[in-house]
Amino acid sequence: MSDENLNKELKDEVAQIMQSVISRTRAYFEGEFEISLTETGSNAGHFETLTLLDMTAIIGMGGAINLLIAFSFQDGLINAMFERMTDGLGIQPDEVDMYREAAAGEAINTILGNCTVDLQELDGRGIAMTPPVILDQVKTIRRMKNAMFYTQNIDTALGSMTISLVGPRELFNTNLEYVK
Repeated sequence: MSDENLNKELKDEVAQIMQSVISRTRAYFEGEFEISLTETGSNAGHFETLTLLDMTAIIGMGGAINLLIAFSFQDGLINAMFERMTDGLGIQPDEVDMYREAAAGEAINTILGNCTVDLQELDGRGIAMTPPVILDQVKTIRRMKNAMFYTQNIDTALGSMTISLVGPRELFNTNLEYVK
């Protein structure tokens, strides 16, 4: 297979991953929290930093394509998730931060776990996932060497979130746009 065909195949697979992530995110938020999502725009490129919202959960996915997937939440949205996930548990004030982080980690883990069903044909060996890493009040992620970002912005009535794929430059076109 030529390099051009290989690059097109990789780009198609990344498009499939983003489509699955958005679809599974919508289903999760509507099903679990009755929160509707609106996609409001996207950016892609060779930026030096990825700007984050108030709390971010990141999972690495490995297999046919190795990507980092970051979900970044505004406080209003993560607080609503936390409240709904812990309703009736009697959370103490000193436990709030721990459970807010757990809510972000559980959400992204569930969403991306569900994505593996959609993406299993990409890699016959399976898709590996790292445990979620939570970044609270971290404002940026510096770009790794030769990495590109693709970010989908999403609004809800309770706050915004972004979903970002971070991967190698080959997954994006010469205009630094994510190739669908």
